Amino acid sequence: MPETCRRARDDIEDLQFEEGAKTFFPLDRLRSYFKYQKIKEILFCTCSQCEEDVRLFKSGTDRESYVNEIMGGKFDPEDLTKTYWIAMAILTYLEHPLFIIGFLDHNCNDFLLESWVTHTSLFSKENLKQYTGEYKRDTIRFDRFARRFAANLPKFAIPHMDSERFSQYDANAVLPFIEEREIGKRQDGSSEGANGRVYAFKIHREYNKFKNVGSRTEFARKRIETPQPLAFLERSNIQYVQRFKDDHIVKLIKAYGSGASINLIFPKSWTNLDHLLRDPAFRYNARRGARIELANAWKQLLGIARALKKIQGFGEGSDSRGATVEDRLCIHFDLKPDNILIEREDGNWLITDFGQAALTERRRGTTPRVGGHFGTDSYAPPEIEDMNMEFGRAYDIWSLGCIILETTAFLVLGYPGIAGSPGFSGLDQARQAMPPGARNGDERFFYRETPHGEYVVKREIREFMASLERRHARSQDCSDESKAFLTKILSLIERMLKPDVRDRVDISRVVETLSSALKRATASAMEAKTHQVIAANDETIIGGPDLNRIDLWHWSASNKEWEASHLEALENEAGFMRLHCWASGHEPNNLLFRRSDVKIVSLYAFWDPTNASHYDSRTWIDFLFLSANKRSEVSNAKFSFDGNSGLEEARIVQSKLTSQKIVGSFALASLRLNKPVTVGKAIKGLWRKVKTSERALPAEGDQKSMEFGSATIQIWVEQKDILAAELTRRASLISQAPSNTRSVRVFDRDKQQVPPCRVVIYLHRQRFICTIRIDLNWVLEESTVDNKILSFKPHPPGRNRIFYASWIRPTQEELDGDSPAGIPLSPQVLQYYEDLDSFEAESFELRFLSTEDREDFKWRFWEIKKEWDVERQRLENIIPVNRNPEGVLRPPDGMSVPLSPRKKAHLITVPISRGDVQSGGSSGSETTRSRHDSTIEETGYAVQDPTRLMIPDYRPLNRVSSGGKRRV
Repeated sequence: MPETCRRARDDIEDLQFEEGAKTFFPLDRLRSYFKYQKIKEILFCTCSQCEEDVRLFKSGTDRESYVNEIMGGKFDPEDLTKTYWIAMAILTYLEHPLFIIGFLDHNCNDFLLESWVTHTSLFSKENLKQYTGEYKRDTIRFDRFARRFAANLPKFAIPHMDSERFSQYDANAVLPFIEEREIGKRQDGSSEGANGRVYAFKIHREYNKFKNVGSRTEFARKRIETPQPLAFLERSNIQYVQRFKDDHIVKLIKAYGSGASINLIFPKSWTNLDHLLRDPAFRYNARRGARIELANAWKQLLGIARALKKIQGFGEGSDSRGATVEDRLCIHFDLKPDNILIEREDGNWLITDFGQAALTERRRGTTPRVGGHFGTDSYAPPEIEDMNMEFGRAYDIWSLGCIILETTAFLVLGYPGIAGSPGFSGLDQARQAMPPGARNGDERFFYRETPHGEYVVKREIREFMASLERRHARSQDCSDESKAFLTKILSLIERMLKPDVRDRVDISRVVETLSSALKRATASAMEAKTHQVIAANDETIIGGPDLNRIDLWHWSASNKEWEASHLEALENEAGFMRLHCWASGHEPNNLLFRRSDVKIVSLYAFWDPTNASHYDSRTWIDFLFLSANKRSEVSNAKFSFDGNSGLEEARIVQSKLTSQKIVGSFALASLRLNKPVTVGKAIKGLWRKVKTSERALPAEGDQKSMEFGSATIQIWVEQKDILAAELTRRASLISQAPSNTRSVRVFDRDKQQVPPCRVVIYLHRQRFICTIRIDLNWVLEESTVDNKILSFKPHPPGRNRIFYASWIRPTQEELDGDSPAGIPLSPQVLQYYEDLDSFEAESFELRFLSTEDREDFKWRFWEIKKEWDVERQRLENIIPVNRNPEGVLRPPDGMSVPLSPRKKAHLITVPISRGDVQSGGSSGSETTRSRHDSTIEETGYAVQDPTRLMIPDYRPLNRVSSGGKRRV
């Protein structure tokens, strides 16, 4: 039998995080492993090595008294100045766990160990000699221990990212960056930035302690080689521009030095302006809109101009200072589309890459000039040719003018406006033009027409600008307002691209011109596009601003095209829903149907998130009539959205129309369901095995373990519907009236007062939906061996060993046509279908795509369940909702004849090995740990019927030896 300390060392080895060549021991895993009893067992190890180490300290202190001190005592267990998790871990790993006595006696805590890694000059062998008692007398053994300690410490003492101040890390320090990859490279392998390389990465959740990043999990890091990192940071204006806290200046999260490099951490952006305007994969062409003056790009360019105005030394709303004011100003020197980041698909545009920027002093009555700075010359002004000339603010004005011209070309003509097309030269071709006799080409916006002539904007670019107005005037979407707007923008560009610095417009005038043009265009659009949705006397608007503000695409069957539209939903007292859809320049469409007869097919939820091509699919949401057999479409009811931002908008539409608010949506790499097998089912399964000729696939109900592959999981909170509640109240009064006939039985579900919450799983391959009503009889558990896995398990485990879930199936005909299951728009009909197809479950195992996704889901689930329980207790409503339906199911009032097909669509699972079926994968109780909220799972309420929720005694169990854990 191995010694206690040796087993612990092996356990710690298994806690190691590995990703390529990077390995380290995350502190959260160490903290989770070193529980009170585990530390005590290690401290009382009776092996010869541990006994010898104890004698080195000649301490009479009871070893058990050290346990609490290692864990931080009465202090926060995450306060590194009070804990010794890292010390205990590395000493155990190095097979000297009892050396912790010396570390405790000398207050060598986790914070100090982390500082040793960050600043190696603080660490020396002399430190260790103080903490290892008399061990230093054996020089050879001590030196060996010291070398191993120094070599392994960086893997244990990982620096926490908790300060925005500059930090200088030792080159050997292991930083908690994971999933790191280089980005921002051109096809020729060069970097898009003026200097340095850029990497996208995530920070391990234990070490991401930045206070101002919100829920952000992805970051970008720019690495610049320099022998003096701090001096480089002080010379540049990277930190200076952060003072403005402008929404259009990239936020510097942290700067740090590592060896001979400086690293700058920023939020990771979606793309940059160069890619957005040139790469069709980003589908920005679809967001241009019919009227160019309404494009969001103008708002973003105005934001960029205002940010530039700030960093150039002008206050908000002014372009001058007091007579005696002296201030610093920034000149970027490398504005270009590559250095305009797009925060997210519908997010802000951000100025970045201040590596070429310079700071100078500003005094009233003087023109600031800076020498010796050169950025990318394609967007540089003519003064870059004069090596003796000092540059000022006008440098950036020229570059911004080039950017605005590129954006204008795209908004007027789309991708051909930039890259050209057969028979048409775009702006890129115009930029490549050179005067006669020129030896070398370039992509600048200026040249000399004669060898010693004046600098001018290239003639081809001037002609291109003139062609923009002509082509726009001939387009069918051109209006007087659009013409006036474009003329104003092109006039501004001409003033920004003046070759003579003295003639170039200043940044204040740029901001004023853009702001004025945008306000005028917005006011004109408001007058022209106002559309009022009028509800009939018996109608209630159920969508509201959250729904009708969304820009979506509606398929017009009559026009046979997708139209940019808006949507509103209304419902009358008779239970009919009206979808009112309108688009500019088209007659509004009204789709009318009985709510209880229709289901929404959320195609987007069945897409594999790792396949971006799905987002190009035109139909995201469809509507079908509830049917027992054939697929029956609601005509003219297909909707689509744009890009990643469309996912959130699609969920809002679904939430509003179903009265089921989607409060979280996550991708699953795989899903496993374990179902109980009773004696009856087991005998039935054996009989089926004998009759192998009856079917190739096993019966759905006979499979104990079912693997489903990838899925989307959502958390729903059912919303209280005022109209539906009133109709239900009236129906209830009628049903309770005296009658000579036998009274209708009222079930517990009809007494339910708290709107149910659900976990809903869309199976990508099978096209089914699984729903699980949140209740007290099941809980969420975390895997202790795989940080991407969560499980749903019955609760309490000693009494209730099953809980209930339901299938929402497509009909066989719908499935044959590759149409997935749909969600009834009526909450009452949804509950009816759930009760109609419910089943018992022993467990669900959820494997997420990332640890961060798992953590996000876990915390969101616990928040929703706690809120649900608080409301349940407030209403004193202890009726269980996750249970086996009782009695004869009654269809809801207003529903047509119940639509239950005789032949159910068959559920196909992903094959798994026999060993996996027997063991239940990693869902066994020995691999998970429960996190029960004391206000919910441990309250001891007398809820579900134990005879229904407990596994019968005759159900087979796999057992281990006496005193061991039981596996289901």
